[in-house]
Amino acid sequence: MKYNKIVFSVLIFISSGLVMDLIHEIGHAMWGTVAGGTLTYMQVAFLQVYPRLAFTSHFRLGYCVVQGLSTDFGYGIFLIGGSLTTHIAAWIITFILINHQLEEKIHIFLKATGWFGVLDLPFYVIFPQIGLRHWIIIGGETAEPLIGAQKMGIPDPVFYIITILLTMVLLYFYYYRIKRS
Repeated sequence: MKYNKIVFSVLIFISSGLVMDLIHEIGHAMWGTVAGGTLTYMQVAFLQVYPRLAFTSHFRLGYCVVQGLSTDFGYGIFLIGGSLTTHIAAWIITFILINHQLEEKIHIFLKATGWFGVLDLPFYVIFPQIGLRHWIIIGGETAEPLIGAQKMGIPDPVFYIITILLTMVLLYFYYYRIKRS
């Protein structure tokens, strides 16, 4: 019985992380395209998502290339778009979990996926600045959302305050409002 719970937990962790990673990369692609660029490549883990669906031999947690962004503002939107989209996804998942009674395994999967969305933005802002990767040992090496905000003309203190406040509100919901684990 304990073995099954361990396997289930590992599968939930990996699958929810990959789902949120895909959402992150789709966010880069979507916001980069909105900013005037053209999606040329996207990969999540060993799966090349674009320009054609294929397995690769080279692991990349997430990678997205949007070409043709002609302004710093547009490039900033592209950079911030991944974490912005996972943050939005975490809010959507929060409202689903609060307002709907779901089957337990679906609830657990959504909550785990939501946790990745809650932590994506603050982790991506903080960890690369202290020499760690986005997810401590894997992921991006630069503070992508912060750099994106800078390119968009958002002052660092304003971006830090927004990131802290939004993350704290989401943490409140995840700790106190969502009932089941």
